[in-house]
Amino acid sequence: MTEFTLTAQRPALVEGFDNEFHILAKLKAPEQPIDDRERKPLNISLVIDRSGSMQGRPLEEAKKCACMIVNSLKSTDRVSVIAYDNRAEVIVPSTKVYNASQITNAIRTISCQGMTDLHAGWLLGAEEVARYRTDRSINRVLLLSDGMANKGLTNSLEISNQCSELAETGVTTSTYGLGEDFNEQLMVDLGRAGRGQSYYGQTVEDLEDPFREEFDLLSNIMATNLKIFVECPTFVRFELLNRYRGQSPTWEMPDLAYGGEAWALFKLTIRNSDLE
Repeated sequence: MTEFTLTAQRPALVEGFDNEFHILAKLKAPEQPIDDRERKPLNISLVIDRSGSMQGRPLEEAKKCACMIVNSLKSTDRVSVIAYDNRAEVIVPSTKVYNASQITNAIRTISCQGMTDLHAGWLLGAEEVARYRTDRSINRVLLLSDGMANKGLTNSLEISNQCSELAETGVTTSTYGLGEDFNEQLMVDLGRAGRGQSYYGQTVEDLEDPFREEFDLLSNIMATNLKIFVECPTFVRFELLNRYRGQSPTWEMPDLAYGGEAWALFKLTIRNSDLE
């Protein structure tokens, strides 16, 4: 059974004074039932930046990372491969992973050219995932890039808003940053808006542990599209300290895995003058 708890920083308020304290809201998921150990099928798109700024080691490491991901998938999973520069191209249409070597061979043929239309690449990957999205599958875009968008839509807020809108439909986004000239702000914003994760590394070895962590999470997700809604008396002022997307009084929560926790930390202020 899922447990929900509220833990206050202190047990009582001081009469006649302003009071400020924290409350932790925590949702704890049960362990996965023994008779339900078979994970949900994954429906993912690997979106690889092949623009000029990825020339050399960053692209080679991105391709190695993509191949590592493909080799971790089961035959019941779906994967597509997108490459982009100043335009986006479907390298492997969404397919079940019956022949991983055929998919990884296609990934290895990707070479650098052109500018960076990150938005077009992400969007094409999202369309491939959306085409086969089901309530039963885990649907995610994995973007491998240095985040140096300079073609097409480049506004971080606009792209993030699209990631957020797509996440509402059940298609989420995670970002894997590569290269020394890494646009951390854009990649982190996309991962957060897309209800996924954001990582950075210079080599596939740097990203291997984060990917395994995400893969374990994807394999054990119990609930998605979680939201927290806050309602309290008018004399109580509250502030969410987590950087969750949303607007008071409702915010989006991260996915919840079996055996995992989701939490939100609030700062509450009760002014004595408001009680008079």
